[in-house]
Order: sequence, then C-alpha cells, then structure tokens
Amino acid sequence: MATYLRKPNKRVFERARAEAFAAITPERAAAHHLGVVPRALPRGHVLRLVDREIVVPHDSIVVFEDQMPGANFGHPCRYLFHSPEDGSLIGTAHAEFPPEVSDRVLRPDYFHEPLRQSDTLPSVYGRIDWGSLHHFPWLVDDNRFALLWTSQISNRRHVEDTEFAYRILRHRFGFKASNIYVLCYDGTIGSTDYSGADMATWVGDGTAYEMQVHAAATQANLESTLAEINARMDDDSLLFVHTNNHGSTSGLCIDNSGVVTPSEWSTMLDGMDAFGTLVVTMEQCYSGAFLQPTLDHSRAARTSFASAVPADKVSAGAAHFDQWAQTWFEAVHGSTAYGASLAHQPDANGNGRVSAREAFNYSDAYFYPNSYDDPQYGDSPTGCGASIYLTKAPTLADIIKELLERYRAIEKVVVRHPIPDPPPEWASKLLVSLDAAEALDQRLAKVVGREAAAR
Repeated sequence: MATYLRKPNKRVFERARAEAFAAITPERAAAHHLGVVPRALPRGHVLRLVDREIVVPHDSIVVFEDQMPGANFGHPCRYLFHSPEDGSLIGTAHAEFPPEVSDRVLRPDYFHEPLRQSDTLPSVYGRIDWGSLHHFPWLVDDNRFALLWTSQISNRRHVEDTEFAYRILRHRFGFKASNIYVLCYDGTIGSTDYSGADMATWVGDGTAYEMQVHAAATQANLESTLAEINARMDDDSLLFVHTNNHGSTSGLCIDNSGVVTPSEWSTMLDGMDAFGTLVVTMEQCYSGAFLQPTLDHSRAARTSFASAVPADKVSAGAAHFDQWAQTWFEAVHGSTAYGASLAHQPDANGNGRVSAREAFNYSDAYFYPNSYDDPQYGDSPTGCGASIYLTKAPTLADIIKELLERYRAIEKVVVRHPIPDPPPEWASKLLVSLDAAEALDQRLAKVVGREAAAR
C-alpha cells in the first residue's frame, strides 16, 4: 500500500494551481488541461506509468498537464511538482500516461478544461429492446467464439464499448454466452476512473451490465484464454477478437508496467491450430502496429483486421464510448448505441447483412469530431473481408421454415377470428411476397425437372 504525505492546507493547493496555470503559454492554455493530484507525494515515490517510471524528486503537490485532451493514452503529458510548503514549482517530468494508471486514487481533480467533453446523454434517446431482437435459427450455433479485452488501466468508456460489443454478439448475432470470453480490468466490471456503484448500469440504456467477466486482463489470462478457445474450435469456426483500452508505442497495455507487444501477439497466434475465420478489431492507441503481424501469423483460412489508428498515432476517446469502436459496432448492429438511426446505410450491397469490410468502410467514412482517429484495414486473402460476417448466411430451407411457421400461426388466427381485409400497404407487401414465392416455385420446378431428366 502506497504511503502519501499529509494533505497540505487548501491555500497551498490553490497556489500550486495558480503557479501551474500562470506558467503555461496562451496557446497551451487553450488546448491543454490541468488537474491537481488529490494526494501529496513523498520524495522517492515511484509512479509506474507503463513505458517508464517517474521517481518523485521532492515532497510534492503534483499538477498533471494533459497535452492531448480527448485522445486515449498513451500520449504526451507532463507532471509538474510543486512545493507542499508554498506551492512553487520545483520540478517537471514528461510522460505518456496519467497518474491514475499508477494508482487510481491519484486521479487528478481538473481545474482547467477548455476542451472538456460533454458527459450528457443524447437528447434523442431510443432504448434498444435487446430481448426482442430476432434469434433466427441460422444465428445460433456453437461454432462462433469471441474474446473481448479491456485492460487493468482502462477508463469507463472502454468498458462501455465492451458491453456494447457483448450485447451485439449475444442478442443481434446469437453468440452463446459461454462462447464469449471477457477479460476486463481486475476480473470485475470496473475502471481506473469509475467502479462499484458508478459501473452498476450501462450508459446505452441505463440497465445493468450483462457481460460476464471471464478473468482479469492479464497477459497470462490472454494466453490461456486463447488456448482454451483454440481447443474448442475446428476448421469452420469463427473467432472475433476486440481490444478496447490504452496502447503505447510498444504494444497493447495490460497494466501500469506491462504491454503485449505485436511480436508476443504473433507468437500467441502461431500457437493456435488452423481454423476458419478470424476477425480482429483494435481501438487502442498505436493499434495499427498489430495489423501486419495479425495477417502474417493468423492460422485462420480467412482473416480480417481493422484498427482505429495506424502504428504511429493515438486514438480518440469521449466521455462515453470510443468513437471508432462505437461506430464499427453500430455499423454491424444497425443502429446507434442509444437506439437512433445510423448516419447512412452500412450494407452497401443490400444483402441484408454487414460484412467486416462494410463495417470498416462505415467507420472510416463516418464524420469524426476529432483529429485523432485514422482507421486502418487489411485482410488475407486480399478482399475476403467483403464476405466475412459475424453470422452465417441462412439457407433456403431456413428461410422457408421460418416463413411457414409464421404464416401457419397467422392462418390459425384468421380462420378462428375472421378480420377485415388488410390495409393497402399490408396487402401490397403480402402480394409481393406471394410473387416471390411463385417465382421461386417455378425456378425450383425447373431444377427438379432437369434432375429428373438427368436420371
């Protein structure tokens, strides 16, 4: 347990804030955020910040300067060490991660936030009735798996993205709950900035979180979970992997002192047996560094990869959700996380389903109110992402069976309880359906005729 200094009096904190603000230029003041760490740190205290350790040079009140507010970490930031006696500046240190990564109790209280993002919900709010989404038989099978990751230093928005992904996989695409492996925070639904009661309900509709956390987000658990999934898959299996948290220039963040490097990720993929389809989406900063390693080392017959940014850029975050990840999932889902209509139709070829490539295209074309995200895509074999879906296509027998069941149910009601003729718009749709059935019947009759003649 870390030991902190006795809290200086309020006036010294006020002086430290004033000193920090007075020291930044007008240009930085317009674009940077400043926050004071609520605990005074003793000399020699070590801040473990993923890619580096900062040793506090003197007993200090710490002011944190976020130099890229609105971006996920890591990104450039600065630590300003002020005297606990008079608030004067006594040292500085540059970093890529905020103090709550070292210890969540060190999350700054921001006093200067010119670019603060709104924490409010949309004014148009249409709750999604997750329980009413259709579970057609072709959506439910035991051969599709998912691994959802959000690290031990994630923010609330990353966990909100992960819950959105979980609900889409379960309710829109019929993944079995036992086939979705969630590695989240410390093994609970929490984050560095919110936990407990603050994480009791999901922001999308205010209902309780549904995802079941499989284990804590550690490298050992990532490796063992991939091995467990691998043992359950075969040549026709689909695996969907989504990572949603922070990243550093060296890899995918795990905690305040470790990352999964692209090389280590490659080794994990090398250790898998051959299987059918791999779909990987990565939201974290510098996530494009995993693109080529994923394509080169995937054991799947078909692989699709998409990321929020290339290997040399930071990704964007928001008060709720991360914009690129949210948009990708909205594309495959068919509506926003809050139940509103999409900006445009992701299903470009009009086949009623959104492919991995179409979801990426939608996320890439979406208007981002930030300058950070720069979505990247790749697949192998080239072009296969256009025919990769998170669910299999229905067979003709699947469709006919579902139609028959519904029309038989309608027939029973109509026979027992005669009702007036349907309104014109319903009659038109039903007649179109009848025309389609007639055309299909004639086509199948010709096929059967040819087969009979061949015999």
